[in-house]
Amino acid sequence: MNRALLPLAFAALALAEGTTPAKPATAPATTPTPTKTSGPVSERERIYNEKIAPLMEKSCVGCHNAKKARGHFRADSLAGLVKGGEDAGEGISWGKPKESSVYLLAAANRSEKLAMPPKKSDKPALTPAELETLKIWIETSK
Repeated sequence: MNRALLPLAFAALALAEGTTPAKPATAPATTPTPTKTSGPVSERERIYNEKIAPLMEKSCVGCHNAKKARGHFRADSLAGLVKGGEDAGEGISWGKPKESSVYLLAAANRSEKLAMPPKKSDKPALTPAELETLKIWIETSK
């Protein structure tokens, strides 16, 4: 997809969702690590900070953070998402959500062994709209 169309794709997705996610009643236990750059923030990083980091905070960061990186996977930074963990391999293969463990594990049925978050977790799974946001970000952020 042409980079010029990326903002339009996300605008359309936001309109399709219709509402913005509710703010949690209490402050989250951890805060996603801001992406560090040496220059202007790229479109990939901007979308990560605005759309993806809140999804990871909601469903993943509780178990995959700097203090408790289960499976050696960190969901609290862009670098951690890209790297992935020891069990599932590379987290993000840009342009290929079906080869990106972050997407595949989040999209898996919660009864599957490696589905994230696992069935026993008190964290909610990503909704179909949130999974679509993650998928579009991976597909278009080449």
